[in-house]
Amino acid sequence: MAEKIILDVDTGHDDMVAIVMASGLEEIELMGLVAVVGNQILEKTLANTLKVCELIGQQAPVYAGMDRPLVRPKVIGGDIHGESGLDGPVFPTLVKKPQALHGVHFIIETVLANPHEITLVPTGPLTDIAMAIRLEPRLPSLVKRIVLMGGSMGRGNRTAHAEFNIFADPEAAAIVFGSGAPIVMMGLDVTLQVVLDENRSATYGKLTTRTAAMFNASMAHYIQACRRHGSEFPAMHDPCCIAYIADPSIFTTEFHDIEIELHDREKYGKTYAGTTNGSGTVQVGIGADADRFWKLLDRAFTRLP
Repeated sequence: MAEKIILDVDTGHDDMVAIVMASGLEEIELMGLVAVVGNQILEKTLANTLKVCELIGQQAPVYAGMDRPLVRPKVIGGDIHGESGLDGPVFPTLVKKPQALHGVHFIIETVLANPHEITLVPTGPLTDIAMAIRLEPRLPSLVKRIVLMGGSMGRGNRTAHAEFNIFADPEAAAIVFGSGAPIVMMGLDVTLQVVLDENRSATYGKLTTRTAAMFNASMAHYIQACRRHGSEFPAMHDPCCIAYIADPSIFTTEFHDIEIELHDREKYGKTYAGTTNGSGTVQVGIGADADRFWKLLDRAFTRLP
């Protein structure tokens, strides 16, 4: 049976791939999407989410979430994802509209109406999920699980210590990781193992579907941005969450206790991993079979326009 998910996205280049995978894999039923501030300001991440859904024919409702972090000043990732947050593809004039209900309330209502059936998949800062937990304390015990992209047991990618999604709202991350909800963390330890290399990029470049054209235009920008920042090829950070839900056997994981640094200014947003004796509460991705990841994306492409 397909797993019911809510995608909580700050739609940039890798979020776009996550939306494509979630829409094209029959293992997944996308209940709705919530846009949050992150890679760009909320107005842009919301517009990008609507544009991607419209282009690939995804009918699920789209909601606006939080437009700023809980406590810290806003940080965005425009240096990677560009002025629009999804530079590269050219989209037709947008028709699809966001829902009137706030995204945080959509998350709460959907989880309460489907106890133990909804997997929350935040691929941006954890602001919406934290706010939902604060508003509805029963949420952690009623979600099936939270599969999130964020954190690192080693170095960061926004600072030497912190990964971008956690750094963008460390207080929200502390609420989510401390909530008692079942959590799978797909951090940099695993996502940096799944990269779009030259060969794969060339293979996808030959695809001419509408969805593939969006993907290729987006990845062309993403590759250039990554090279400006010192990495040869872009990692598929956010889609690793979707791949994990569709086929967990692609990944190897360990259990750790995860704590978030909130007080040391230099290490603000760092994820500390506690002991690995199997007693930790967070399942952390540490290894990926990249070839099998790409087979899932291939399959998603065949089912989308």
